[in-house]
Amino acid sequence: MLNRRILRVKAMQALYGYFTAVESLKEVKREELRATHALDPAKHDFADKALFEKRKQQAVELFNQNIHHEIVRSEDKAEEGVLQSVQDAIDDFHGQLRRESLSRKNEMMKEARQLFESYIKLLLLPIEIEQREKLEQEKEEKALLSREQNFYPFIGNETIQALKDFDELTREATSLHISWDVEQQEIKSWYRNQIRSADALKPYFSDNAEQATAQSVVMELFKKVVFKDEIITGYLEQKQLHWSENNAILKSMIVKTIKGLQEEGTLEFADLTKNGEEDFKFLERLFSDTLEQNDFLEELIQKRTKNWDVERIALTDRVILKLACVEMMNSPSIPVKVSINEAIEISKMYSTPKSKQFINGVLDVVSNELNSSGKIRKSGRGLIDNK
Repeated sequence: MLNRRILRVKAMQALYGYFTAVESLKEVKREELRATHALDPAKHDFADKALFEKRKQQAVELFNQNIHHEIVRSEDKAEEGVLQSVQDAIDDFHGQLRRESLSRKNEMMKEARQLFESYIKLLLLPIEIEQREKLEQEKEEKALLSREQNFYPFIGNETIQALKDFDELTREATSLHISWDVEQQEIKSWYRNQIRSADALKPYFSDNAEQATAQSVVMELFKKVVFKDEIITGYLEQKQLHWSENNAILKSMIVKTIKGLQEEGTLEFADLTKNGEEDFKFLERLFSDTLEQNDFLEELIQKRTKNWDVERIALTDRVILKLACVEMMNSPSIPVKVSINEAIEISKMYSTPKSKQFINGVLDVVSNELNSSGKIRKSGRGLIDNK
């Protein structure tokens, strides 16, 4: 199940990408301004070099001073050409930021929802393996020199038959255009080199008829091979950018689905999230609210890190701090302690060894300040341990 820590991580990754892009875009705009006001030997007199250098410096300084403004403000008298070039750079900069923000948010939401598509595709895998096994069986039966009796635990397997008869799975796969059609070579290789040789599956390929037909072979396939074998997981990592974060969720969903079939005799899709659309709205709000309140958050962090230049704090830590502050202020039902603990846990996974102490210390002070100023207002479950 897609728990909220994973959602927080996805928001952190999207924001990290956004803020990285912002810094790159700033430098691009500075270089464009320098180029705009650079002396051109083919057009200008070298005697005016100092004037052009002054214009370049002035343009870049004005851009830096007005980076957060829509209209360029200049305390010093600047030439009209310099002011206009800076205004054009600012306009384009903010336009690109809006597009970048929308793109990052859409990609983040798409990736979160694509977990369901990955889940559907993995449920189709045993069906593909059974088909591969049938081809292998036919090939071996036609081989006149074959004297060895082979066993095929996936052919006629009850769990696989239930998956094939699961109309909802068929409908979802068809509507989402999900299949393994273009990966038949991978399926063939996995069956021969990973599946048949896996220690956990060897008993099912033996002459023990009961084991050979046991439904548990499908469960073992997922738990001991698909989610563990380096070749298979390596391929899936190439197809999914954040497989390392997603595989635990997918494994949980797959195991729950197969276990439900084996224990209760019914096939049902596992829930991607505990709270459905509410969880996706939580993810979207985290991202959007952090960007909307970014200036306030930068100032808040700067005040509580007096001995640090906020720009020198690791970007990952800054993003985690911002997300935690936004969550404390804008999620009434989530206790403050939960937001702080989640930030610490994420820092353990994605930041430096000392980050957890740093983040814990900053958030402890910041949460008290936000609470005293009335910016944190909790209700319901959010009041638990809210001190």
